[in-house]
Amino acid sequence: MAAALLGTTAACGSDDPGGAGSGKDLEPVTLKGMLFGDQPKDLPLVLEEFEKRTRDTLNTKLSFEWNPISDHKQKVKLMMAAGEEMDFVFDAEFMNLKELIPQGAYALLDKYYNNDAYPGLKKAFPPEFVDANRRDDGHIYTIPFTQYFFDIQVIYLRKDLREKYGMAPISSYADLKKFYDRVLAEEKGMTPLALKGVSGYQDIWASDEPVMKTVKPMLINGISSFVHLSDDLKTVKNIVIAGDPASEWAKLPAPYNTMKTAFPQYDKWAEWRKYLEKDVLSQKDHGAYFMSGKAASYYGTISSYAAERKKLKETLPGADLEFFVFRKDVREMKPQSIATNYRSNNSVAIPVTSEHIDRTMKFFDWLFASRENHDLFEHGIAGKHWEAVGDTGIKLLGESKNYSFPGYELTWNPSMIRLNADLDETAKKYYEYSAKPDTYYAPVLARFTFDNTNVKGEFANIASKTEPFVQQLKTGQFQDWEAQFTKLNAELKPLGLDKLRAELQKQIQAYLDKGGK
Repeated sequence: MAAALLGTTAACGSDDPGGAGSGKDLEPVTLKGMLFGDQPKDLPLVLEEFEKRTRDTLNTKLSFEWNPISDHKQKVKLMMAAGEEMDFVFDAEFMNLKELIPQGAYALLDKYYNNDAYPGLKKAFPPEFVDANRRDDGHIYTIPFTQYFFDIQVIYLRKDLREKYGMAPISSYADLKKFYDRVLAEEKGMTPLALKGVSGYQDIWASDEPVMKTVKPMLINGISSFVHLSDDLKTVKNIVIAGDPASEWAKLPAPYNTMKTAFPQYDKWAEWRKYLEKDVLSQKDHGAYFMSGKAASYYGTISSYAAERKKLKETLPGADLEFFVFRKDVREMKPQSIATNYRSNNSVAIPVTSEHIDRTMKFFDWLFASRENHDLFEHGIAGKHWEAVGDTGIKLLGESKNYSFPGYELTWNPSMIRLNADLDETAKKYYEYSAKPDTYYAPVLARFTFDNTNVKGEFANIASKTEPFVQQLKTGQFQDWEAQFTKLNAELKPLGLDKLRAELQKQIQAYLDKGGK
């Protein structure tokens, strides 16, 4: 990759980020973007409309390459290593940003923000939003997408089945378990809970213990660990990784002082394995599996509620959708309940090898310059796929099923949210809760990011072992998960686990020494 990128910095665009002239003065260009998921059926119609609207201003066409979500991370790496021509790619902390930014793979975008030559970007990305998404080196390399600082996690479930059983609305895990037991007993061949195999339970059953200031949960190549800080939050005392000896866990304050109490969800994941598909590891589209009528519930996030409910009703006559918020404090809409670093989870980055960096940023400037522009890509063609309800509402029309665009990959922005007019009052209250600043808090080390440059070999070797392990763990495959972690930890030692731990501790200490919190 380093060889492929050598000498490419000259391609980072002109010194004048404003560019020049109108579309008639600009050479025609086709910008190539790499996203993941399925291309919306009516995307060609939207692109045709975009070209018609911008022929005399941008003189730009767009071409998208869509990867399966399971392949996107690796395909981006291969594309960058091969020096393949691409103008923007979806990337994120959970994809390749941590690795590719230190390697110099992505263009610096500082000059495009807070710049009068890019009024759309200036309006949609105020300085505090841009600053929150800067890297530790003080620069920004992405176009960050978010609507709220957290998309509330839910289990979507069949309301019609719950009512068929004469059950009250689900308000606890105990209620949910009763619902699943009824499904097993009465719906032959139906899976109670559909999960995507690569993601598993995610935060289902995660601990609701109050967050402790001196202990920070952190993932090391997918393996859970805890960073233990001094009471004054200025010194890293130690880092304990899943599978470490009991004597190491004993150094942490309760409830983190044993593996069993630190990870209460793992026993529950194994216990609830009976509610999953037998071959859950191979499930790539749990949503489609649910929509086909083969499952009674599935993991999701609240932002897609209206669209998913509409889809279910159209797909399965008589079916209806509701949701269970599985974090207790969030379910009860308590303040200071959602940890955030105020960064977006999703973003687009521009490879330094792109020959059209300015033109790409001109497109995003246009996209965020008005609701009309933004809504074309996020919702489709007005009057065909959707119609406006007031200034900030939306009603999905019948053709919307042909245009379901993943806004988190291209268009999400806090200033341009449209709430579905069909949302019920409960859903509206959770959206309002998501928008309140006091719903969130910044935990210790909220903005720390790990740079694996000094341990790239160890990082890659450990990942080859941890990724399949975590997938099995997250789908409840390990009843003896403590023993499995101990075994894995021993296997990772010769691959450089302790060197990785030491590097993490060194970087966190340097972050604290510089005043990081």
